[in-house]
Amino acid sequence: MMLYPLEELTELKFNNIYVRETPVSSKKLAQLVAASANSNGGHIIFGAGPRGIQFEVTGVSKDIHIEELLQKSLKRLDGKTNVEVRWSKKVKGHDVVNFTIEPADKPINLNGTFYIWQDDDIIIAEKGEILMDNSKVFIVHGRDDLAKVEVARFVEKLGLEAIILHEQASSGKTIIEKIEEHTNVGFGIVLYTPCDVGGLKGETDLKARARQNVVFEHGFLMGKIGRSNVCALVKSNVEKPNDISGVVYIGMDNAGGWQAELMKEMKSSGLEIDANRLYG
Repeated sequence: MMLYPLEELTELKFNNIYVRETPVSSKKLAQLVAASANSNGGHIIFGAGPRGIQFEVTGVSKDIHIEELLQKSLKRLDGKTNVEVRWSKKVKGHDVVNFTIEPADKPINLNGTFYIWQDDDIIIAEKGEILMDNSKVFIVHGRDDLAKVEVARFVEKLGLEAIILHEQASSGKTIIEKIEEHTNVGFGIVLYTPCDVGGLKGETDLKARARQNVVFEHGFLMGKIGRSNVCALVKSNVEKPNDISGVVYIGMDNAGGWQAELMKEMKSSGLEIDANRLYG
């Protein structure tokens, strides 16, 4: 009997993994797909049986219509996710099939019930809870393209995906609609750059301000993903709203000291980042 470590069975992208020797029913597969999509992605592997910490390849017959089984499962779900099916031959005459389920942008339910992975078990989530995707970061900005690019490159150097909302909105949807589409994004960065000026009526000493839409989107973003998961970078002497309590503002200095402060906030929010990637 040949045994294999899990990583040799198939290429793995996500931490949530379900392995079974034989395929399951379409209803059970729908539950597994929903839980994986609601929990930052996962893998469902048929054709291998656990033997301690390793696996014996038992194989799945090609006579089993895997694609048909998947389509029946997806029809049971309310919501959308991308599922890739990949076959890999490990032993002569033995095939392993891997369903790779991408994270969902919105919670997916099966007959009105939302499932997520918790450790190695599938549980029912309360009120359609969906796990935050800590690999993605929102960026809201004004007209300062240099600041936008600098922050986006910083995020990408940390191994995270920068979602620049003004670019996302170019598909015909508003910024608010794009935030609604990505409700599981784990963190947001708002750039307060001196794009406008303003002051009280009658004042001649006008102060530098961020664009009004940036301030509005800042508040909306805090309402959607939580105040502790949003941080504002302030460039120059930009006037900050004084009626929002508990908001984190970090000065965007030319020396780059803001990066260390921002990383601290991102880590406290739950993002797993390696500072060595930034300075390596």
